Amino acid sequence: MRKSASSTRNPSRARRSACVLCLPALCAGSIAVAGEAPTATDPVKFILSDRYLYDDNLFKLPDGEAPLMDPVTGVTRNREDQINRASAGLRVRLDAARQVFHADVRIDDVRYQKNDDLDYTGGNADVFWDWQVASNWSGRLFAKYDRAQANLENYRFFEKDVVESASYGGEVRYGFGSRWRIFAGGAAQDTDHSADLRQTENFESTTGRGGIEYTTPAGSSLAAEYLVTNADFPEAEALAGAARGYEETIPTLRGRYVLSVKTMFTASLGYLDRDYDNPVATDYSGEIWNVGMVWEPRTKLSFEIEAWHKLRAYVDAESDYFVGDGVSITPTWKPTTAIELAAMFSYEKQDYVGNTLLLPPIDAGREDTVQSAQLSLEWTPRDFISLGLAYRWNDRDSNRDFRSYGQNQSSAQIRVMF
Repeated sequence: MRKSASSTRNPSRARRSACVLCLPALCAGSIAVAGEAPTATDPVKFILSDRYLYDDNLFKLPDGEAPLMDPVTGVTRNREDQINRASAGLRVRLDAARQVFHADVRIDDVRYQKNDDLDYTGGNADVFWDWQVASNWSGRLFAKYDRAQANLENYRFFEKDVVESASYGGEVRYGFGSRWRIFAGGAAQDTDHSADLRQTENFESTTGRGGIEYTTPAGSSLAAEYLVTNADFPEAEALAGAARGYEETIPTLRGRYVLSVKTMFTASLGYLDRDYDNPVATDYSGEIWNVGMVWEPRTKLSFEIEAWHKLRAYVDAESDYFVGDGVSITPTWKPTTAIELAAMFSYEKQDYVGNTLLLPPIDAGREDTVQSAQLSLEWTPRDFISLGLAYRWNDRDSNRDFRSYGQNQSSAQIRVMF
């Protein structure tokens, strides 16, 4: 259900190289990490990796459309490219009594063979501290950081745009009885674009949450929580001389049901109400939900299945929010201890509710259908090394012709951990 626009509130060859940060699935999830994560007895792991990726449609152009000239630099872009990402990372785990500190940090040197003015240095960090005091009090403090080339599917832009995203926050939990706990937490997020023309998408938000949870001896759980988010687009507000943020509330019920050691179900149901400060923006209210299943019919075979109905936006285009209805399935098979085969298919219909920053909103009424499929193979001949191959297909069909595109990506990677 959509609300009216009224009552709104504050979203060189030798250097050839592989972008993968701007291609999230191939970058982060297609090939598993060699070796195991740090443990209390082996708390530090160093990681070196190199990934070479071929992309046949780097700028997400519609089929048959020739690469356009960059209006700023005057350079004609190459539609396809080979990209190399060399990375160095560190994983740390420190245990002291019931306190656990974990850090996962990576630096990337990303270089493009043809569009080499897009070369950049990126990386990410994920740090958290799980703490416990006495028998009832526990919680987590966390911080995350990511620096990567923007995902070029979200807007027609042919310059480098490195997006930095940082978030930090914490949660405290108090347990009472043997089954119950109450919890409260908060988080803040900032997203900044390096390209001047994209800085109207710079985004800031703060979120608070609280609730109560019941857990059974078998590990099933049921929780009720309430989330409140306030978000702003500071550069857009400064340019417009008016507010461009929103306020959002989401009461939610979520649960986990452990049927057996091989089968688990998850579900959440909430009602999202978003009000914008800008009177001409489109507010939104309606139910959101997510259901999932993890199933392991055989010891070496597993499936993850998920379906959802959510209000979403891409991190590098926060103002272009849409209602997404989708489904995904991810099977994984390990025929031996050294070989892992994985696949993924996802489908999502995206109904763009509105664009709060562009005047006029050229994407009003936009509807997209996004599909992707991926196959990956990882071979770990020793605990300290892994080799991987991956292929990914992306397709987007839209009622805005310039938004439709098809894409094929293939990559090879070597990763060493010591």
